[in-house]
Amino acid sequence: MTESEGFKGMTMKKRLYVAVVWFLICCLPGIASPKLDVMLDFFVNPNHIPLIVAVKNGFFAQEGIEVKILVPGNPSDSIKLVAAGAMDIALTPQINLLIARDAGLPVVAIGSLIGSPLGGLLALKGNGISNLSDLRGHRIGYSLAPLEPILWRTMLASVGVKPGEYELINVGFNTVLSLLSGQVDAIGAFRNFEVPQVTIAGHGPVFFPEEKYGVPHTEEIIIAANANTVGQDAVKMRAFLAGLARGIAFTEAHPEEAFQEFVAAYPDLNDTLNRRAYEITLPLFSSGARLGPAQEWQNLQSYLFKNNLIKSEFKLTALYTEAYLPAKKENK
Repeated sequence: MTESEGFKGMTMKKRLYVAVVWFLICCLPGIASPKLDVMLDFFVNPNHIPLIVAVKNGFFAQEGIEVKILVPGNPSDSIKLVAAGAMDIALTPQINLLIARDAGLPVVAIGSLIGSPLGGLLALKGNGISNLSDLRGHRIGYSLAPLEPILWRTMLASVGVKPGEYELINVGFNTVLSLLSGQVDAIGAFRNFEVPQVTIAGHGPVFFPEEKYGVPHTEEIIIAANANTVGQDAVKMRAFLAGLARGIAFTEAHPEEAFQEFVAAYPDLNDTLNRRAYEITLPLFSSGARLGPAQEWQNLQSYLFKNNLIKSEFKLTALYTEAYLPAKKENK
């Protein structure tokens, strides 16, 4: 019996089964995976290592998507582009998402990369600063208004230092230079970047974490999507978060291998500062890409409202969703 005769002898059901199998074998390998454009919150740095690792190890591909990482021209662009539908996902600080939501942008948090705050005030031991209250009568440099001045006022008020007992100076983005040159006595800083940067420059840093001085807990980098389209993109969102969760788990389990993959992709970042930044950040990645508890979201939203950084408070369901996160058992 010839191959043709064998096919003719099959029932209609069997013929259909064979046709489907041949389609799966011959056609599907040529079908491109759905693409997802992901915009970072800033230039590439060790904060993004789990994301880079997930791409390099094929975790996203194994989840059925192709991820393209993009760097914003301006840090504020990411959330705006997601709101406009020009980007699928943005990495952004939790505070930025709340402010964007209050401004009417349709954005929602679906996951987290760094679930802890990184900010605070940085001074130098050589300037006689050992306690936060020692900044009374001193100059404090900041970059971003109105947010930073409110954060630093909150911190100083927690130790009894009142407005008028210190001077806030906008130093642009030359914060470390302004501190080391003596233009100011303290600056707003990230504990995983400016602190080791000052140390490497040969100075003794004194860092005051914002969350220990009255500022509510914040998530430094959350994953934001368009609130209007996230539902119809559910498959891609779940795939992305599953891949990211695997990238975080790999980074936590194999920290040195993860760093080497990162610097292989970005050799210009293979230096002492970026390694130290990574070591500080490593314990802060959000296992399972999971978001913080509801009470933390409410506390932060209330703080921003009280300080006139947002005009109204939202139901928490309008701010974030856990619907697309992988099940916890997958992240063990």
